[in-house]
This record gives sequence, C-alpha cells and structure tokens, in this order.
Amino acid sequence: MMRAGYTILAFAMLAAWAGAQSPPRASLSAAEQLRLHRANRVLLADLVDRGIDLGGATHPVDRAEACRKTARTLGVALVQAADSNDADRVAELGGHLETVIRDGLVPSLDDARRNIHPASPDAARLKAVRESAANDLGDATANKLADQPRLQSVLAKLLDLKEKLK
Repeated sequence: MMRAGYTILAFAMLAAWAGAQSPPRASLSAAEQLRLHRANRVLLADLVDRGIDLGGATHPVDRAEACRKTARTLGVALVQAADSNDADRVAELGGHLETVIRDGLVPSLDDARRNIHPASPDAARLKAVRESAANDLGDATANKLADQPRLQSVLAKLLDLKEKLK
C-alpha cells in the first residue's frame, strides 16, 4: 500500500512540475523552448527513474534511499540553475525539492525509524541515509543560493528542511 502511495506521489510531483512551467509555449522564442527542453529532458528522465526505484522499494530504508536520490536529483538541477543565474528555475526547483523532502523523504525516514529496531544493521543504514540527505542539502547549495539575493526565501526553506533531516 505504501509503495503505491509513494509511486503516486512521485508521478503527481512530476505532473505538477510539468504543469508549472511558467510561460505558455506560444510566447516563448524557439531558442528559449529549445533551452527549456534540453534542461528538462534530462531532469525528467532522472525523475522518472527515481520514481520507478521508489515504486519498487519494499523495505523502509530502501524507500527512504529512493526518496533521497530523488531529492538529490532535484538538488543537482537546482545548483545548475543557480550556476546559470536562472532565478525563476531555482525558485521552481526549490519548491519541488521542498515538496519531495517534506512529503516524501522526511515521512519515509520517520516511518523507517519507527519500524526498525535501533540495534539492527538497518538502523545504521537508515542513519547513513539521513546523514547523506542532510549533506545533499548542505553547503554547496547554500553557497550557490547565498550569492543571489532574490533566492533567499528558497535558501531559507532548504536550510529549514536540512534541520528536519537531522
């Protein structure tokens, strides 16, 4: 039941992301459409792969790891957008990253913590996933966003999410 819920969540986020593309295509130049297509093509392929991994995860730690990888994929795209000084894309990806962490990763980590005995080997794996997730949101993202005043709200959200992962 949980697997179906996570799969639906992943595809709902993909649909929301695809639908949230700001300007209608008719108002974009051909060069801008091509740039967006190139940027989104790789990201969408990666997110679909992560959604498939999440749908196939049966163990709580595996689900948490799949959510972490999804968040990392979005984080990498966010940093690339920050490198390109594309504040609109950073804000959009930051919102999606927040949703994945808040609605997918944190609940998965909490569920795994409740269902795994603290002395088991899975508890060590779970701790490593939690630490990796916090590190993924760490200094590189903060440094990229700290340089851009328009993105302070995205930075604040990501730092708040990082605290929830600790």
